[in-house]
Amino acid sequence: MKKAMILFMLTTLVVSCNSQTKEKKMEIKGSIKKNEDKLYIEYLPLMEKLLRTNGYKFLEHQDFKNKINEYFGVDIYEAKFNDVFLERGLGFTAMGNEGFIDTYQVDRGIINGAGDAFAEILKEDMNNNYNVDFVNYNKILFNDELMAISKISKDAGKTEDIVVYLNYEKNNFLYSSFIKNLKKIDEYNDDFKWHLLWYNNRSKSEIIRKKMISDITTKNPEFIFDLAYFLHSNATKVKEKVESKLLEQTLAYLIEVELKNYEDKDLSDNKGYSLLNNFYVQNPDLLNKFKANGYYNYSLVNNYTQTYLSMSDEESLFFGKIIDKDGFTNLRKDKTTSSEILQKIITGSQVEVLDNSGDWWLVQTKEGKKGYVYKTKIKVD
Repeated sequence: MKKAMILFMLTTLVVSCNSQTKEKKMEIKGSIKKNEDKLYIEYLPLMEKLLRTNGYKFLEHQDFKNKINEYFGVDIYEAKFNDVFLERGLGFTAMGNEGFIDTYQVDRGIINGAGDAFAEILKEDMNNNYNVDFVNYNKILFNDELMAISKISKDAGKTEDIVVYLNYEKNNFLYSSFIKNLKKIDEYNDDFKWHLLWYNNRSKSEIIRKKMISDITTKNPEFIFDLAYFLHSNATKVKEKVESKLLEQTLAYLIEVELKNYEDKDLSDNKGYSLLNNFYVQNPDLLNKFKANGYYNYSLVNNYTQTYLSMSDEESLFFGKIIDKDGFTNLRKDKTTSSEILQKIITGSQVEVLDNSGDWWLVQTKEGKKGYVYKTKIKVD
């Protein structure tokens, strides 16, 4: 009986171990997905060899997954196939099982047949620009390699790929190089402009690329001014990419950074106010949406909207500048020197003339106050 019991326990142990082994193998097999593109059967070994030969350090699978999600907002565990199209920017593909991205944008041709040019490209090692980019892009994204960053930074187009399309902002040198070499907005396609506005990963707590937009405004405010007009003019197209609320919040932020950049300017020279004024005139419903959302907590958008509302009550005639040898002139409540002083307006400040009949002109200051100034104190350009 004792002998039989021992035999039963051993049998149970073996079955249990076999079952666990089988389960473990199934887990591994389940994580190894097939490629949708069958050509990868031949090409992946060549790609892996090229990366290893040139010092690419393959990450643990979980680390690679996390970085793909960080840069692209794509969960490779949820994908049906191993070759996961990242769907944004340049159309790169993440190779989930292998731990790198395919950056090649060439026709891969026919395997082992005439026209199989891609295999030849891969065999040329680092004598081909496609291979150089493939290796360097992977080294930057997944190894943070400084040597690769240095090489990429010498090419403005590739720097834009990495920083804008692939959302790699962590290296200050590469990031600053991109902003410094930013071209005029008309030299970029629409896809590039969308990527400047929002991160690939839409699950981030902050989807708008606020730091980048703010930094560009400091260096190149004209670019952000044009970007705001592009977004407003293409609102219908944008709604296919983002929800309406994000679109409106982004417009508000673009106006906010422009208002801040030109805050020391007179109202007519403040390009942030120009954006706000023109958008409200062209799209009155935008004002209601901003207001309903508390102007997204953008204080300058809020303040200048109040200025816009107060000014829109009366139609302005033209702008003028205060000229007074005393260094300021008084804004009066009524058309008399004995009237209450509402504000002292510094010489050189711009005012909006609302009524120029008589000797006392009704004006509005950039602070939004309305009152009267004697006409000789105002110079009209």
